[in-house]
Amino acid sequence: MDKKHRKEILDRLNKEKLIEFRQNLPIDEVLFPKLFDFLDTELEKNGCDHSPIITKSFLQKNSISNIIEVTEWLAENGGYCDCEILANVEDLFDYLNPPKIEIIPKQNISKQKINSLKTDFNFCIEKIPSPWNLIETTSADNKEYVFQIGKSNNCTVNLHNHFSSFQHDDELWIKRWINETELSYNLANLSVEHYEIGNYSAIIVKTKDWTPVKIWCTKKDNPQWFLKMNTELNRYKGDLKEFEKLLNSIV
Repeated sequence: MDKKHRKEILDRLNKEKLIEFRQNLPIDEVLFPKLFDFLDTELEKNGCDHSPIITKSFLQKNSISNIIEVTEWLAENGGYCDCEILANVEDLFDYLNPPKIEIIPKQNISKQKINSLKTDFNFCIEKIPSPWNLIETTSADNKEYVFQIGKSNNCTVNLHNHFSSFQHDDELWIKRWINETELSYNLANLSVEHYEIGNYSAIIVKTKDWTPVKIWCTKKDNPQWFLKMNTELNRYKGDLKEFEKLLNSIV
Protein backbone atom coordinates (compact mmCIF):
# COMPACT_ATOMS: atom_id res chain seq x y z
CA MET A 1 0.00 0.00 0.00
CA ASP A 2 1.49 3.35 -1.01
CA LYS A 3 1.79 6.32 1.34
CA LYS A 4 -0.97 8.33 -0.35
CA HIS A 5 -3.47 5.45 -0.11
CA ARG A 6 -2.56 4.84 3.54
CA LYS A 7 -3.12 8.53 4.36
CA GLU A 8 -6.52 8.48 2.63
CA ILE A 9 -7.60 5.49 4.74
CA LEU A 10 -6.43 7.15 7.99
CA ASP A 11 -8.21 10.39 7.08
CA ARG A 12 -11.43 8.49 6.39
CA LEU A 13 -11.19 6.60 9.69
CA ASN A 14 -10.61 9.81 11.61
CA LYS A 15 -13.64 11.42 9.96
CA GLU A 16 -15.79 8.38 10.81
CA LYS A 17 -14.65 8.50 14.45
CA LEU A 18 -15.45 12.21 14.67
CA ILE A 19 -18.92 11.67 13.21
CA GLU A 20 -19.60 8.89 15.74
CA PHE A 21 -18.25 11.04 18.61
CA ARG A 22 -20.53 13.96 17.71
CA GLN A 23 -23.57 11.72 17.30
CA ASN A 24 -23.12 10.28 20.81
CA LEU A 25 -22.75 13.56 22.71
CA PRO A 26 -25.22 13.81 25.63
CA ILE A 27 -25.92 17.53 25.02
CA ASP A 28 -25.58 20.00 22.16
CA GLU A 29 -21.86 20.36 21.35
CA VAL A 30 -22.07 24.16 21.38
CA LEU A 31 -22.59 24.01 25.18
CA PHE A 32 -19.23 22.36 25.85
CA PRO A 33 -17.00 25.41 25.08
CA LYS A 34 -19.30 27.47 27.33
CA LEU A 35 -18.93 24.85 30.08
CA PHE A 36 -15.14 24.93 29.82
CA ASP A 37 -15.08 28.74 30.00
CA PHE A 38 -17.36 28.60 33.06
CA LEU A 39 -15.13 26.01 34.74
CA ASP A 40 -12.01 28.02 33.97
CA THR A 41 -13.47 31.09 35.71
CA GLU A 42 -15.00 29.31 38.70
CA LEU A 43 -12.05 27.01 39.39
CA GLU A 44 -9.72 30.00 39.45
CA LYS A 45 -11.92 31.59 42.14
CA ASN A 46 -12.94 28.56 44.19
CA GLY A 47 -10.68 25.65 43.30
CA CYS A 48 -11.84 22.05 42.88
CA ASP A 49 -13.38 19.96 45.68
CA HIS A 50 -12.84 16.72 43.70
CA SER A 51 -16.45 16.59 42.55
CA PRO A 52 -18.34 17.86 39.44
CA ILE A 53 -20.35 20.34 41.51
CA ILE A 54 -19.48 23.37 39.33
CA THR A 55 -20.33 21.41 36.18
CA LYS A 56 -23.70 20.41 37.63
CA SER A 57 -24.36 24.06 38.50
CA PHE A 58 -23.67 25.06 34.90
CA LEU A 59 -25.97 22.33 33.57
CA GLN A 60 -28.78 23.42 35.89
CA LYS A 61 -28.39 27.07 34.86
CA ASN A 62 -28.70 26.01 31.22
CA SER A 63 -31.84 23.94 31.89
CA ILE A 64 -30.21 20.61 31.05
CA SER A 65 -32.53 17.80 32.13
CA ASN A 66 -30.23 14.77 31.71
CA ILE A 67 -27.55 15.90 34.19
CA ILE A 68 -26.77 12.36 35.37
CA GLU A 69 -26.24 11.18 31.79
CA VAL A 70 -23.95 14.14 31.08
CA THR A 71 -21.80 13.65 34.19
CA GLU A 72 -21.51 9.93 33.48
CA TRP A 73 -20.38 10.70 29.92
CA LEU A 74 -17.82 13.20 31.24
CA ALA A 75 -16.49 10.60 33.71
CA GLU A 76 -16.17 8.01 30.93
CA ASN A 77 -13.97 10.50 29.10
CA GLY A 78 -11.68 11.21 32.06
CA GLY A 79 -13.65 13.98 33.75
CA TYR A 80 -14.61 12.71 37.22
CA CYS A 81 -14.39 16.14 38.84
CA ASP A 82 -14.45 19.74 37.65
CA CYS A 83 -10.69 20.14 37.24
CA GLU A 84 -10.42 16.81 35.37
CA ILE A 85 -13.27 17.83 33.06
CA LEU A 86 -11.33 20.96 32.14
CA ALA A 87 -8.01 19.13 31.84
CA ASN A 88 -9.10 15.94 30.08
CA VAL A 89 -12.33 16.61 28.21
CA GLU A 90 -11.75 20.06 26.71
CA ASP A 91 -9.15 18.73 24.24
CA LEU A 92 -11.78 16.40 22.72
CA PHE A 93 -13.51 19.47 21.29
CA ASP A 94 -10.51 21.02 19.55
CA TYR A 95 -12.28 20.34 16.25
CA LEU A 96 -14.70 23.18 17.10
CA ASN A 97 -11.83 25.67 16.99
CA PRO A 98 -9.33 24.35 14.42
CA PRO A 99 -6.00 26.20 14.34
CA LYS A 100 -5.81 28.96 11.79
CA ILE A 101 -3.43 28.19 8.96
CA GLU A 102 -1.26 31.16 8.17
CA ILE A 103 -0.87 31.47 4.45
CA ILE A 104 2.63 32.61 3.63
CA PRO A 105 2.83 34.24 0.21
CA LYS A 106 5.12 32.48 -2.19
CA GLN A 107 8.37 34.20 -2.84
CA ASN A 108 9.16 35.21 -6.37
CA ILE A 109 11.86 32.64 -7.06
CA SER A 110 13.47 32.08 -10.44
CA LYS A 111 16.03 29.54 -11.60
CA GLN A 112 18.26 29.65 -14.62
CA LYS A 113 21.23 27.79 -16.02
CA ILE A 114 24.27 30.02 -16.45
CA ASN A 115 27.56 29.37 -18.26
CA SER A 116 29.93 31.52 -16.19
CA LEU A 117 30.05 33.30 -12.86
CA LYS A 118 31.97 36.14 -11.26
CA THR A 119 31.02 37.26 -7.75
CA ASP A 120 31.93 40.15 -5.46
CA PHE A 121 33.63 37.67 -3.09
CA ASN A 122 36.28 36.73 -5.67
CA PHE A 123 34.82 33.56 -7.07
CA CYS A 124 35.26 33.42 -10.83
CA ILE A 125 34.65 30.66 -13.36
CA GLU A 126 34.58 31.61 -17.04
CA LYS A 127 33.28 28.33 -18.47
CA ILE A 128 31.45 25.48 -16.76
CA PRO A 129 33.22 22.21 -17.62
CA SER A 130 31.24 19.19 -18.81
CA PRO A 131 29.40 17.29 -17.31
CA TRP A 132 28.65 20.08 -14.80
CA ASN A 133 25.76 22.55 -14.95
CA LEU A 134 25.54 25.73 -12.88
CA ILE A 135 22.08 26.74 -11.64
CA GLU A 136 21.45 30.24 -10.32
CA THR A 137 18.44 30.59 -7.98
CA THR A 138 17.25 34.15 -7.40
CA SER A 139 14.80 35.18 -4.66
CA ALA A 140 13.76 38.59 -3.34
CA ASP A 141 16.95 39.21 -1.37
CA ASN A 142 19.34 36.42 -2.24
CA LYS A 143 21.10 34.44 -4.95
CA GLU A 144 22.28 30.87 -4.62
CA TYR A 145 24.57 28.89 -6.89
CA VAL A 146 24.58 25.12 -7.24
CA PHE A 147 26.70 23.00 -9.54
CA GLN A 148 25.29 19.61 -10.46
CA ILE A 149 26.25 16.78 -12.78
CA GLY A 150 23.65 16.62 -15.55
CA LYS A 151 20.05 16.90 -14.30
CA SER A 152 20.57 14.57 -11.34
CA ASN A 153 20.61 15.78 -7.74
CA ASN A 154 22.70 12.81 -6.58
CA CYS A 155 25.79 15.00 -6.73
CA THR A 156 25.62 18.74 -6.10
CA VAL A 157 28.18 21.39 -5.18
CA ASN A 158 26.96 24.50 -3.37
CA LEU A 159 28.90 27.76 -3.41
CA HIS A 160 29.08 29.59 -0.06
CA ASN A 161 30.76 32.83 0.91
CA HIS A 162 30.29 32.68 4.69
CA PHE A 163 32.51 30.38 6.69
CA SER A 164 34.07 31.01 10.09
CA SER A 165 37.27 29.04 9.48
CA PHE A 166 38.46 25.96 7.64
CA GLN A 167 39.72 24.16 10.72
CA HIS A 168 41.55 20.85 10.87
CA ASP A 169 39.38 19.66 13.74
CA ASP A 170 37.94 16.24 12.89
CA GLU A 171 35.27 16.44 15.60
CA LEU A 172 33.98 19.67 14.07
CA TRP A 173 33.54 18.06 10.65
CA ILE A 174 31.90 14.97 12.14
CA LYS A 175 29.38 17.21 13.91
CA ARG A 176 28.69 19.04 10.64
CA TRP A 177 28.06 15.74 8.86
CA ILE A 178 25.69 14.57 11.62
CA ASN A 179 23.79 17.89 11.67
CA GLU A 180 23.33 17.96 7.90
CA THR A 181 22.43 14.29 7.42
CA GLU A 182 20.38 14.08 10.66
CA LEU A 183 21.95 10.65 11.24
CA SER A 184 23.03 10.27 14.85
CA TYR A 185 23.43 6.53 15.44
CA ASN A 186 25.54 3.65 14.09
CA LEU A 187 28.45 6.03 13.51
CA ALA A 188 31.37 3.86 14.61
CA ASN A 189 32.87 3.91 11.11
CA LEU A 190 32.48 7.63 10.46
CA SER A 191 35.79 8.95 9.17
CA VAL A 192 37.38 12.27 8.20
CA GLU A 193 39.93 12.55 5.39
CA HIS A 194 42.10 15.60 4.68
CA TYR A 195 42.61 15.93 0.96
CA GLU A 196 44.76 18.25 -1.13
CA ILE A 197 43.70 19.13 -4.68
CA GLY A 198 46.30 21.47 -6.15
CA ASN A 199 45.76 24.85 -4.51
CA TYR A 200 42.71 23.59 -2.62
CA SER A 201 42.19 21.99 0.78
CA ALA A 202 39.31 19.56 1.17
CA ILE A 203 37.68 17.66 4.01
CA ILE A 204 35.85 14.41 3.20
CA VAL A 205 33.48 12.92 5.78
CA LYS A 206 31.92 9.52 5.12
CA THR A 207 31.05 6.16 6.62
CA LYS A 208 30.56 2.73 5.07
CA ASP A 209 27.29 2.38 7.01
CA TRP A 210 25.41 5.29 5.43
CA THR A 211 24.98 6.74 1.93
CA PRO A 212 25.74 10.48 2.31
CA VAL A 213 29.28 11.74 1.68
CA LYS A 214 30.07 15.38 2.45
CA ILE A 215 33.08 17.22 1.04
CA TRP A 216 34.04 20.77 2.03
CA CYS A 217 36.65 22.55 -0.07
CA THR A 218 38.30 25.98 -0.05
CA LYS A 219 41.14 27.70 -1.87
CA LYS A 220 44.25 27.90 0.29
CA ASP A 221 45.11 31.48 -0.70
CA ASN A 222 41.52 32.79 -0.88
CA PRO A 223 39.28 31.57 1.96
CA GLN A 224 36.54 34.09 1.14
CA TRP A 225 34.38 31.29 -0.25
CA PHE A 226 34.06 27.53 -0.06
CA LEU A 227 32.38 24.72 -1.95
CA LYS A 228 30.36 21.95 -0.36
CA MET A 229 29.78 18.73 -2.27
CA ASN A 230 26.92 16.40 -1.43
CA THR A 231 27.32 12.98 -2.98
CA GLU A 232 26.85 9.28 -2.25
CA LEU A 233 29.12 6.51 -1.02
CA ASN A 234 28.84 4.31 -4.11
CA ARG A 235 29.82 7.12 -6.48
CA TYR A 236 31.89 9.64 -4.56
CA LYS A 237 35.28 8.53 -6.00
CA GLY A 238 34.10 9.17 -9.56
CA ASP A 239 32.42 12.41 -8.50
CA LEU A 240 35.65 13.52 -6.83
CA LYS A 241 37.48 13.24 -10.18
CA GLU A 242 34.81 15.40 -11.81
CA PHE A 243 35.09 17.81 -8.87
CA GLU A 244 38.79 18.23 -9.64
CA LYS A 245 37.89 19.25 -13.21
CA LEU A 246 35.51 21.83 -11.78
CA LEU A 247 38.20 23.21 -9.44
CA ASN A 248 40.70 23.45 -12.29
CA SER A 249 38.23 25.68 -14.19
CA ILE A 250 38.00 28.24 -11.39
CA VAL A 251 40.12 31.28 -12.08
